[in-house]
Amino acid sequence: MTIVALYDEPQVLPLPDMYGKNLIFKTGGVDGCDCEKTLQLIAQGKINTEPLITHTYPLSKIAQGYDLFENKRDGVIKVAIEC
Repeated sequence: MTIVALYDEPQVLPLPDMYGKNLIFKTGGVDGCDCEKTLQLIAQGKINTEPLITHTYPLSKIAQGYDLFENKRDGVIKVAIEC
């Protein structure tokens, strides 16, 4: 899983729910602009991002998309910008 995001408060994992599932987590800072492989997999249809994208805006209305996301309105999860 790749998450490109900035969080305004600490994220807490639900550890009791995760026990016994043999999960491995690796975290660290990465260059969010260097996601070529991930973008290729999305373009090839090997990663389905549809469940994450709740709103789509044209590039000409990007400010509205940012406002919606920043203010967490209308059940927003992710906003896609069409270029």
